[in-house]
Amino acid sequence: MDVLKLLERDDKWYLGGGDSLIFAPLFPQWLHLPGLWDEAHFYNIPIKPLYTISILSDGRIMKPSLVDKVWRPSHLKRRFSLTDGLSLLETDVLLPGDTLVSTLRFEGGDLGREVDIILWTARVNGVNEKTTSISHDEKGFLLTEERRLWGKYPVTPFLFLGMDHSTYSVNLSENTANQPLFEYTPFYEKFNGELPCEIHNVGINSDGLLYLALHKHLKIEKNTELKVFMSVSKDSDGVKKQVGNAFKIDDPVRESEKNWLNFFNSVPSFECSDRYVEKYYWYRWYGLRLLMMKKSYSHPCVCEGPAYFRVPISYSAQCHMLETRWMDNPEVAKGSFLNFVKGQEKNGRYPGHIYPIDVGERGFYHADFGYSVVELFRVHPDVSFLEMAYPSLVRYAEYFDRERDREHSHLYDVIDQWETGQEFMPRYTSVDERADAHKERGGFRLKGVDATCYQYGIRRALSFMAERIGRVEEAKRWKKEADKIKHAILEVMWDPEEEMFYDVNPKTGKRTGVRAAVCFYPYMGDIVDESHINGIRRHLLNEDEFWTPYPVSSTSMDESLANQFGEWKEKRMNCPWNGRVWPMTNSHIAEALANVAYKFDGTLRKTAGWFIERFIKMMFLDGDPRYPNTYEHYNPYTGRACLYRGVNDYQHSWVVDLIIKYVCGIHPGDGDTLVIDPLPLGLEYLRIDNVSYKGHKIKVELRGDGFVVFADGIRKSEGVMGKPVTITL
Repeated sequence: MDVLKLLERDDKWYLGGGDSLIFAPLFPQWLHLPGLWDEAHFYNIPIKPLYTISILSDGRIMKPSLVDKVWRPSHLKRRFSLTDGLSLLETDVLLPGDTLVSTLRFEGGDLGREVDIILWTARVNGVNEKTTSISHDEKGFLLTEERRLWGKYPVTPFLFLGMDHSTYSVNLSENTANQPLFEYTPFYEKFNGELPCEIHNVGINSDGLLYLALHKHLKIEKNTELKVFMSVSKDSDGVKKQVGNAFKIDDPVRESEKNWLNFFNSVPSFECSDRYVEKYYWYRWYGLRLLMMKKSYSHPCVCEGPAYFRVPISYSAQCHMLETRWMDNPEVAKGSFLNFVKGQEKNGRYPGHIYPIDVGERGFYHADFGYSVVELFRVHPDVSFLEMAYPSLVRYAEYFDRERDREHSHLYDVIDQWETGQEFMPRYTSVDERADAHKERGGFRLKGVDATCYQYGIRRALSFMAERIGRVEEAKRWKKEADKIKHAILEVMWDPEEEMFYDVNPKTGKRTGVRAAVCFYPYMGDIVDESHINGIRRHLLNEDEFWTPYPVSSTSMDESLANQFGEWKEKRMNCPWNGRVWPMTNSHIAEALANVAYKFDGTLRKTAGWFIERFIKMMFLDGDPRYPNTYEHYNPYTGRACLYRGVNDYQHSWVVDLIIKYVCGIHPGDGDTLVIDPLPLGLEYLRIDNVSYKGHKIKVELRGDGFVVFADGIRKSEGVMGKPVTITL
């Protein structure tokens, strides 16, 4: 399968494949002009503008008109009409060495035409950003920049802007419109067949716009081509090396394609008869690689999203571990946790964010790293990893016992709406009317179903881990601690009349009665039994509550403050959880539904399969199979995404893991056996291959209701839908 071709589309512009650098502006304004003027991000630090390319003929500016564009994960290709049949084909890539390359090729028109190419940018010199030094060599400009993250934390990236050129110019100007229009630049008047080869960057003060330009006179012959480069690094030697390597590459597009194909070849191959599921599987892997950093932090990891989300965030790192565990090499899955182990705070908390510099504002999110560590171990068993993870998770659990359960209730506190990752919900205002107005961390207390289930999962994981690293008595202790939490959830949070789990107000000891999707989290593991299953049918599958046309709503739609449009108290919010459908929640609910279907009620298998399929299809723009996406949240009735946020490819959930476990039926377990038991999605065929599992390679082929299982190329067993097959490795 040609994955790059499969994902081709005409509406996208993100460029990834590097490490610290990404080109993914949320709201680009200048893609209709040559070059990449809109911002890139170095970690989560905006670098803007980038560069543009002006073309002059006989000293006059040619006016390019965008004809069409084609995007693949490996490149963005745009065609511009110039004049008299002459067109410019620009292909942009981001190389593994954090270098953007734009390859310019002229086509059509009369051969022999002479043009002047001017590559230029305009750096803002102000309070929060400035260029502190410039040097020029035969490749281009080396710039040292100073940025202030959030206006107060200094960061010093090094940039290199390069092109084969003959003349250049640097000119400082007072501020004007900073747009990629040549007539606004000093070069509009100074260019006279060449640039003056001057560096004027001092002036009476350094404020304003610093214009830099490189010039190349070009005679257009058949397939005339020119490359421009922009590279970013933490140090000058690094950026020089990166751009030097890029200059040596004959075909940057082929190099980028090779980079992306190498990644896609490191994950299980997959195809099926449902074009939405098939395409989304590969699109999800694209998104994970887009936001992957292998060298930028102490350990490889995946960031949560583009722009300001482009850092490791604990709430989503637990998800990344579940998905990237299916890669051939588990380094990214392990690193997604180990970065937080390294950054663990003295009191045992994990930071909410890990920034490229120490900003002193790290936040906090609830997360169940324990579950993710165990699930990773079940695919790539490594006792040494458990030995690294165990003491850190012990400290984390002890922090919660000490700071978040001072009553020793075995139920755990949520103290503000930010730390759950789920803001603006009636579950918080049920214990504090002004919970939605608190800007600072802390402010109220709520015994949260989500927080408590996560802590239960962590203690279950600690028992699992302790047993495997030879700490038998500690394993018993953690099991007892987990049992206490389970008992508290069942005795205090469960309402037998309403058949619903609820948050608890610690001031009164009473359940809040607010129905939120997190109230179904106890169904994910071994907390519930048959007596709780009717709660799924009564509430989760209730069309008036959670089972909307595009389920599930984050808050029951019959709650007084529920809203499908993202409005909280009459104002549309960026991150509302009072009714919008969030992929993060849906991943949890898919696990809960599947768990109940497998363990207690086989009639729900079809429902669970339908839900996963519906979840995936929701993440296609207007249901069009050409346009998969991953936005933060969606309308529960129309499935429309929050396009107003601009945040696409948001890795704040898990989908690959759902497809491999439940669509393909590959259920990781303990020991040397593997269970295959797909959920019914009505597929005509399915094939997954090259699945790394405990040192073996697994393949599953499904045709209609039957499937065949292979291990290391050997046919091991066959089965039919609805009847699990167990193979021994």
